[in-house]
Amino acid sequence: MKKFLAVCAAACIGVSAFGADGATLFKKCAVCHGAKADKVYLNKIPALKSISTAERLQYMKEYAEGKRNAYGQGAIMKINLKGLTEEDFKAIESYIETL
Repeated sequence: MKKFLAVCAAACIGVSAFGADGATLFKKCAVCHGAKADKVYLNKIPALKSISTAERLQYMKEYAEGKRNAYGQGAIMKINLKGLTEEDFKAIESYIETL
C-alpha cells in the first residue's frame, strides 16, 4: 500500500506555472490515477484515495527529489513532478481530499 503512485503521476506534467490550483494540477495526475484518484495504476499501484494524505505528500516529495522508485515509476514521476512546489503538492492533496 505504501507504493503510492506513479502518483500524481503523470502528476502534473509541467503544470506548476498555473500556481497552486489543485484541480488544475491534478488533471495531469488523472491520466494515470483516474479522475477521482481511485484507479489502481498498472494493476499494482494503489489508488491515491487509498493512501493517507500524509503518505501521498511524502511520496510526491520523494519522487520529486529522485529518492523514490516504487514499482519502477521513479523516473517518470520525477519528470512529472518537476517544477512543482510544496505548495503545489499541498494543493493537489487538498483537491484529492474533495473527490
